[in-house]
Amino acid sequence: MAKFKTPSRSLIIGGLFFLTPVLFIILLGTKAIALITPLAVKITEAFGLHSVFGGAAVLIVCLLIIIAICVISGYFIQKGVFKKWSTNIEEKLFVHFPSVQILKYRMIGDQEMVINEFWDAIILEEDKDRYNIAFITATTDKFITLFIPDAPRLDAGEVRYVPKESINYYPISMKQAMAGLYSFGKEIDIETVINKK
Repeated sequence: MAKFKTPSRSLIIGGLFFLTPVLFIILLGTKAIALITPLAVKITEAFGLHSVFGGAAVLIVCLLIIIAICVISGYFIQKGVFKKWSTNIEEKLFVHFPSVQILKYRMIGDQEMVINEFWDAIILEEDKDRYNIAFITATTDKFITLFIPDAPRLDAGEVRYVPKESINYYPISMKQAMAGLYSFGKEIDIETVINKK
């Protein structure tokens, strides 16, 4: 019986970890579709889309509306219309949903719409033989404020205030930083980063 319990428990826990984000996405999707359905029904009836797509017409229109909202929002953020709002939201997301931020930068990468970064990702040289992934969160005339996260998460770490003249670092992209944190450092070629400067 004991032999059966351990693998079964692992399977159940593993299944829960997989199902939790999937169920959350499904729940959000169904809520969004429920909100948009009345508008989608009117559009479907106005253009006679039932004759083309049949019973799936309303669902297809709902999905197209959601995609259009995402594209329009992304366009406005890229053009800087919501720049201040975007920065504030990004900071909140880093604190409350760090895994979402890691996923975002790993998937979108360094495309133009995410260059609007409020943190600068760097490789911090601590000693001649020690380097850390860090983020410059603020700068003044004399000091640089650093956040050094714990891998692979961003919701814990250390904040440092370092005099500008005593810091040595190598700039990297946000995508490199997130990939490095997520993979415990394996996805950053540290020699290339250091020799690139």
